[in-house]
Amino acid sequence: MSKQEDVRKCSTETFKMIYYVIIGLAFTEALASFFRGGSPILLFALLPTICRFVHGASIHLEMDRNSKKRWKLPLDFGGFFFQASFFYLMSQSLLDLKKFSLYFGIVLFSDGLWLLVLKSIKYLEFERSEKQWLWSDFIFGPVFISLFIFNCSSASWAYIILILAIIATIWDYWYNNLVYFPLTDDSGARVPEEGIGLKI
Repeated sequence: MSKQEDVRKCSTETFKMIYYVIIGLAFTEALASFFRGGSPILLFALLPTICRFVHGASIHLEMDRNSKKRWKLPLDFGGFFFQASFFYLMSQSLLDLKKFSLYFGIVLFSDGLWLLVLKSIKYLEFERSEKQWLWSDFIFGPVFISLFIFNCSSASWAYIILILAIIATIWDYWYNNLVYFPLTDDSGARVPEEGIGLKI
């Protein structure tokens, strides 16, 4: 391994560790909020959402290690840092359905915009996974923001948020299963799959 590859690996691991620390804080705060009386329904909406985002982000940052685009790694980290920060805000909002839905919508909507920005500067090619993530972001994101705008704060709306979060998670893992869990050939080598992009 060359010196440049060593440095690239070190940078990747550093960004991943910082990202994981923030996600760990979000998990910790979510559980603390739950034990302080936060909504278990919102908690169960948040946890699978964090898991699928972290899963995709981890794969994406690892793939960035081999990218020939110098600034792709720090750009992606900036997007993931933003997402992780809003996951922390969501974890603090289990007692406030309106804030939770707003932050949820911001995470999804901003991720969709980020995908488009990366494509516009030719840092990302849109394959089937990126297209699905874009559809998911722009279908569910505006719904959550609308719940905030129209003051939908009754407890029954928490079940709507949970159902939508579960649908988004199942859709993501079902449609992109070969991205998250790639096949291998008889030798155990990974079979390349298209569609490794920014995950939100």
